[in-house]
Amino acid sequence: MTFFHPKHSIMQTETMDNIIDRDKLQDDYIRQLIDGMDHKDMYAFVYDTINDNLDKYSVKELIEEVEEYDPELLEESKEK
Repeated sequence: MTFFHPKHSIMQTETMDNIIDRDKLQDDYIRQLIDGMDHKDMYAFVYDTINDNLDKYSVKELIEEVEEYDPELLEESKEK
């Protein structure tokens, strides 16, 4: 049976950080993911990301955001 030892895990992480340039690995991985996406995939990803971010806003914060960047949307919603 293997037990988790926090100190051992930290030491492994520190060793891995010295071996791998995390920023470069992350950048390369992101670029690979993007290169593998078509326009529909990219649109869906952007939509989902923005939607997830806006879900965290209160109604007041959402209205303030829309007022700042696209106030005509608020006018359109009042007309309906």
